[in-house]
Amino acid sequence: MNVTIDVATSQQQRSRVIAATCAGFNLRRASRAISHYFDRALTPSGLRSTQFTLLAALAISGSPTIGELSVALVIDRTTLSRNLKLVRSANLVEAIPTGDRREHRYGLTDQGRAALETALPLWEAAQAQVVEPLGQDRWQGMLGDLHRLLGIVRGHTGDLVAPNGTA
Repeated sequence: MNVTIDVATSQQQRSRVIAATCAGFNLRRASRAISHYFDRALTPSGLRSTQFTLLAALAISGSPTIGELSVALVIDRTTLSRNLKLVRSANLVEAIPTGDRREHRYGLTDQGRAALETALPLWEAAQAQVVEPLGQDRWQGMLGDLHRLLGIVRGHTGDLVAPNGTA
């Protein structure tokens, strides 16, 4: 009985360390909170934060392939395909045929550009409410740290690399 209690206590203590220090645990927690915050802020536009991000990425990229978008957004192709299907069915994004039937490029429709334009002031206000309390210098430092962190976990190829060196 004491062995079970000791193991449980040890596991609980180690789990507290994980909750306090783990990059994955804490970044996912912050990501969920910030996603929820931006979802609420973007509600009047009819877009969720994931859709807004996708539309913004398309506005930046022009007409990328799903592979190019996947790398740029650091999102797996299956999830990205599902998200693209949603914005395509809402007529915000269109598939642009290429010479290769297996590959499409994606771009904003006029309705997609209008949706992004409607959402931008909402995003700007929400973004300011996040950045202002931190201050511009601290925010820029945090962004730099996040970019460095992406570089660390992506390795040289741009693919996510696990600690054992596998993708």
